[in-house]
Amino acid sequence: MIKCIDQQLKVNRLLVDQLDLSQVSHPKMREYLLNHIEITTVISSTLLNRSGTAEHLAKKRQLWTYIQQKNPEVFQAIRKTMLSRLTKHSVLPDRKLSNVVYQITKSVYGFN
Repeated sequence: MIKCIDQQLKVNRLLVDQLDLSQVSHPKMREYLLNHIEITTVISSTLLNRSGTAEHLAKKRQLWTYIQQKNPEVFQAIRKTMLSRLTKHSVLPDRKLSNVVYQITKSVYGFN
């Protein structure tokens, strides 16, 4: 999946660009859309953490900066969640913890 990370990041950015929370009047729909974009962002961040290269860590910082600049409301909503806090930071202890959680989740759910 890391080979396709640029596609994953493009999808992530498209979601950020297209999501206008002011146009979503139904609370359940708003919650669903925020969950969807959070999951997509956490997956992107986790894959970039797993790679650990300087280039990929820079891409992760760029993604979070992009979200913050393009859609501050979405950024404020997703940055406070547990998974986002776990995967957002680029310091070594946080990356290691993120990778351990990824390995545990992978063994439980059996995805790639």
